[in-house]
Amino acid sequence: MKNCELPLTKYGFNLYLSLKKTSPRYFTQYHKVKALIYQKIEPLLGEGLSGDEFLKVLEKININPHQSTVSRWFKGIGGFKASGFYSKASLLPIVAIALIYKAKAQNNQLAKVS
Repeated sequence: MKNCELPLTKYGFNLYLSLKKTSPRYFTQYHKVKALIYQKIEPLLGEGLSGDEFLKVLEKININPHQSTVSRWFKGIGGFKASGFYSKASLLPIVAIALIYKAKAQNNQLAKVS
């Protein structure tokens, strides 16, 4: 939790478990995207969003994952449904993973160019 720069509270612990469950490989990169989540994306989430609305929020920040990637991200919370409603608490770990995904994809593109 300290590596992810999460508060040592119940909320921080729940977020840590959600991140780890959503993406076991990349959850430790959370500290790199934390500021962006809380400054720009969290206000867009409100109390929660439908699946469709969530994808539109991702598009606003230039994240356009393949449908199978979205399904994998939502697997831990019962799967993705465009009309399904997802609470802010369940979307925050997915937003973090999406931002890490975006950074990883950009690094891979840069590596291919070099």
